[in-house]
Amino acid sequence: MRRLVLLPVLALALLSGCNAANEAATENASAEYADEYADNAESVAVDENVAIAGNVIAKAAEEDAYCPAVDYTTSAAQCRRFTQEKATLDAGLGVFNPPREMVVGESRDLVLAVGKKADAAEVHESVGGNESQHVEVRTPVGHFMTATLTGGGFDIAPQGPQQKTLAADRSEAWQWRITAKAAGPQKLLLTISVDATAPDGSRSRYDLARKPIDIDVAVTEAQRRENRTKALEEKIDHGARVLSALEKWLIALAAVVVAAGGVWIAIRTFGKGKAKDDGAGKQG
Repeated sequence: MRRLVLLPVLALALLSGCNAANEAATENASAEYADEYADNAESVAVDENVAIAGNVIAKAAEEDAYCPAVDYTTSAAQCRRFTQEKATLDAGLGVFNPPREMVVGESRDLVLAVGKKADAAEVHESVGGNESQHVEVRTPVGHFMTATLTGGGFDIAPQGPQQKTLAADRSEAWQWRITAKAAGPQKLLLTISVDATAPDGSRSRYDLARKPIDIDVAVTEAQRRENRTKALEEKIDHGARVLSALEKWLIALAAVVVAAGGVWIAIRTFGKGKAKDDGAGKQG
């Protein structure tokens, strides 16, 4: 009988111990999950902050700012490229072959060659002609370059900036034809620039070199005779126009004088005629 009473008591005790163990395990699991969740949440927050900071930095990098390499405002990425390109410019040389003298109406073909300073002999050879008459221009050389030739005393073809893309050897040549149109001391201006090229194709300068060229433009004896003949013809034509105008003026003046004389005569004779008529009437 005593055994029958003890068995239910033992069973209840066992069940109670199992429930306590399960509750303890559940509490431990909950605590571990809470810690893991907290760690994950903290990690997510850190990742979000890093992402936000990265976006801010990327956005700031895309904003335009002043770029010393090209002296204007551009994006940070573009400025880095411009700065790298400018740092790779080579010391170069431009060789030009302008004449010292010309005559009015004469045409000449001029050549400008550029290359690395170390290749000076090849640059002179590209121009050709008498090397002692070549004009040198110190300029850097790069991938993109522009040359311009101007001068009011000449017709120049082609006109305006002439752009070139240079290969790795940095050698290139430009050519113009000039025709002298005014006598006396004249001046050409040669401009060479090394360019930066933006993604839209527009160009700005890394470096600029200018070289003024003096040319004495003369006239031949035949041109002088022709000029004197033209001047004389112009004077004769001008004199003829003056005489023609004077002749017309004199004719008009004569007409006015004749008309005035007729009026005067009419006035003089008008009174006398009436007096004669009156006298004849009285005598009758």
